[in-house]
Amino acid sequence: MSRRLALVAGLVLALGLGSGSGDAQTRGPSYEPNFAGQIISPRPCALEKNHGKIDPYERRVYKLERWSGPDYERYPGSCERLRFAYGPIAVKPGQNDVLVGPVTIEKPSRDGYIARFVPNLVRADGTVPPVEQIHLHHGTWLAQPEYGSGPFFASGEEKTIAPFPRGFGMPIKATDQWQLLYMVHSAVPNPMEVYITYDVDFIPKSEAAKWNIKPAYPVWFDVRPSGYPVFNVERKFGGKDKRCTWPREKCAAFDPYGQKFTGQGLPGNGKGTDFTFPKSGESLGRIDSFKGGTLIGIGGHLHPGGLTNDIDLVRGKKKTRIYTGKANYWSHKDPTKVGAPPDSWDFSMSVSGLPTWGVHVKPGDRVRSNATYDTGKLASYENMGISVALLAPDTPQGKPIAPGVDPFRAKKDNSSSCNSPKTGRLCTKGFLTHGHYSENGNHRKPGGHWTLSTGGPANDVGILDFQYLPGDLSSGRPIPSVKLGTKLRFTNLEGAGIYHTVTSCAFPCLGETTASFPVPDGKTSKGRSIDLDSSELGIGAPYIGPAKQTISWSVPVTASTGFRPGEKVTYFCRVHPFMRGAFEVAK
Repeated sequence: MSRRLALVAGLVLALGLGSGSGDAQTRGPSYEPNFAGQIISPRPCALEKNHGKIDPYERRVYKLERWSGPDYERYPGSCERLRFAYGPIAVKPGQNDVLVGPVTIEKPSRDGYIARFVPNLVRADGTVPPVEQIHLHHGTWLAQPEYGSGPFFASGEEKTIAPFPRGFGMPIKATDQWQLLYMVHSAVPNPMEVYITYDVDFIPKSEAAKWNIKPAYPVWFDVRPSGYPVFNVERKFGGKDKRCTWPREKCAAFDPYGQKFTGQGLPGNGKGTDFTFPKSGESLGRIDSFKGGTLIGIGGHLHPGGLTNDIDLVRGKKKTRIYTGKANYWSHKDPTKVGAPPDSWDFSMSVSGLPTWGVHVKPGDRVRSNATYDTGKLASYENMGISVALLAPDTPQGKPIAPGVDPFRAKKDNSSSCNSPKTGRLCTKGFLTHGHYSENGNHRKPGGHWTLSTGGPANDVGILDFQYLPGDLSSGRPIPSVKLGTKLRFTNLEGAGIYHTVTSCAFPCLGETTASFPVPDGKTSKGRSIDLDSSELGIGAPYIGPAKQTISWSVPVTASTGFRPGEKVTYFCRVHPFMRGAFEVAK
């Protein structure tokens, strides 16, 4: 994985696609001096307030680690909270490219340990923009040489915080280089300037002995290991429970590039995607001789519609569940509670780790990944199923340095009072690292009444200047009619730099764009369920980005594909959801 991403970085830099600067500008958010050395007045690694309030979920994590209130300072007197910023990033209108930062990004310049990592995306004034306008779709932090297996941290719009369990940290050296692979998604037709920030809790090597800090290294689990690891899930797939698990099951008719792949137009593989730990004595990142270890923490990443990351440990012919990372969707009415439909980025992922969770693994063990998505409310495209774990390696003599259970022998404990692997139980319930974020909370309901008439026939729709022509709902003009038995072709006329989709949404698909509207919940004016998606029409860097490498896509408007005379079909662009269009089927 690391070699692939290194090649990706070289490819993107060679193509000149990178934007932004490795030197955080003075006009941007506050940040530490470049490649932070000794900070004269460091921020303590303590519980912080957000808009004057303390997040109760984050406070629970500090309490779980047994830090003392009311400040809950981690490693007092030894830990420095450093804030780094990468930018300014000049975001073009409608940007949706995967880009790579400069050769290096900022990091602590001394040997020591990383004990916590918090990502964000902010404007030049430090404020966080609404998720429906612009967001950090993906951020992946890598190191050379790599610390474990693959990237050492990743973030999506849910912004899960990565706290290393008390007493553990990721060892870094002053000579390490960090890189950043990022995808800033602009859903608006105007340019912006933003910064990617990352808060790092850092313990200098000279202070680590006071706290008996032990090493832990990242291990990357992905259901589709690749430069752009995505897959589709459609409503007509899955079981009676209205959910589908990929790649174990077939979850869509095609993959995000319009091709057939395992579980994407072809049968699922019946199991999942395996990561295999090295044999005894082989290397794993900076672990020279792997003798086994303890997974002391794990967190997952899903997209809207996602329900769970499903992680099993496989040893020989035995298999057992060790982690179910749940997506907790915050209520639209009361954002302090979970329970909303799985249709927006307004959610937090449950993570697991010491002192309530620890799993011992042996050389040659396999970790099997699947991702489960909802198939009842909406279709979902370009999904992900990624989990990152922290591994505390055994000593060269094979002795564990962290408490953990043998998951094949341990009793599963589903109670909220499950306290420690020392009890010999495997705690199945995780915890949230943060609560609802206000930038994800615009959930205004769809609005407006259908007043558009139907005009003359058309079989071609051009996409230009963020409009569908003919048929754009913002124009107020009649929508085109398409004769039953013909094809309707869409062509992205700005596809060399701006990607667009044609994705069905429920009629009439009118109203303000929010964090949860519109979504791929296609339904015609006659109430028929319909899932149409063109993938991202456009030409871009191959293998690492979302572009389908074609600018045209056709819909067969035929009786055999379910179309009926008189029904109106509405659609939108998943990349720029303010774009809406429609056509009516004619006899």
